[in-house]
Amino acid sequence: MAGSDPKDFFKQQPEAPAIKAEVLPPFFKSWVEARQAEETISVDKPLLYLDLQAVPSSTPEVAATASHKLLKNLFISAGSRYDANKAVQPVFLDGSKAGLQQLQEQVEALPFYEDLHHKPVFLHSPETIGWVKEQLSQGTPAFVATDPFGHKLAQDLWHLALEQGQSDFLLLFEYKRLASAFKTAKEGSALATLLGDRLPKIREFFLRAGHASKKEKFALEQFKESLLDREFQTSTFKINAPGKDQTQFYLLLVSKNELAHTRFKEQLLPYCEYQEDGVALFGANQKAIKVLVPEYYQYLPFSQMKLTQDLAQKAALFHSMTLEKIYQKHNVGTPYSRENYLTAFEKLKEEGKITLLNPKTGQVVYKLAFTCRIKFKKE
Repeated sequence: MAGSDPKDFFKQQPEAPAIKAEVLPPFFKSWVEARQAEETISVDKPLLYLDLQAVPSSTPEVAATASHKLLKNLFISAGSRYDANKAVQPVFLDGSKAGLQQLQEQVEALPFYEDLHHKPVFLHSPETIGWVKEQLSQGTPAFVATDPFGHKLAQDLWHLALEQGQSDFLLLFEYKRLASAFKTAKEGSALATLLGDRLPKIREFFLRAGHASKKEKFALEQFKESLLDREFQTSTFKINAPGKDQTQFYLLLVSKNELAHTRFKEQLLPYCEYQEDGVALFGANQKAIKVLVPEYYQYLPFSQMKLTQDLAQKAALFHSMTLEKIYQKHNVGTPYSRENYLTAFEKLKEEGKITLLNPKTGQVVYKLAFTCRIKFKKE
């Protein structure tokens, strides 16, 4: 992180490689843990880490790249409970053949290279590309880091992984690339297949809508809904240019794993600005609306008031769950923090709408904690 405050990092207007190097390596550890919690993983059948935009370092500071940081984390994890060194097969691709060759030379020169259990695979040849396609076609779980609107092979591989439904994706892209791709996508392309009937609707909306922000919002919503059609939920971190109400990048986690979404958000909350009610604006360099009267919070996309109301309305869904379980299931796709949930349930307790129970004995307790079982009272 740059400086003492994580938010300072995005105030420097970093480019995509720097953002990926900041966010991806620490989150990847959480992803491996989430995957290992739900699957049996063997050394003979490792998870794939597939970086489809693995640009080499353009400076002598190789240690600053996402590739180096991630591989070092794999090396350090050897022998730990979550031994990612044995559990993960790294795979790298770049749009430039020369860039991929340079990256391979940099990786093979790392002091811990020989200690990597699964040596990185570089997609130089038809043989290696065929191998990774076969792995994805067989349903091997993968973590795919890419720009979904990048070069054709990257698009084809991420779409293949998407169609198999076993992978998770960290997508980093500029909005202008999304808009351009939607306008130029050809029939039968990976993007056109993903969007389906939505593509002509998007193009029609682009022609009708006058304001650029409306086009951006609609296009992103359609993209996310096409992923939801495949049962993938999306967490969206919006990165604005410093001092401007203008999107610079979108960072999306696309996953079916609730725990992965939760960890992704928790990692990025320190980079966020906050509303006056303590709810994060999930993004960087965002500007909060000044609320003059409390009632206005109901009109914001997310607020402490709306969280409390939503939990009360979903009493039947969450009845008798622990607060931790409610948090993990409800928070996906929202900016709400653990503290927001504590505040919401304290409010519901004050209003007499819930009873707190000891999860083991079923006895009534009075101090709210994430281990408490929540009993909603019937109205």
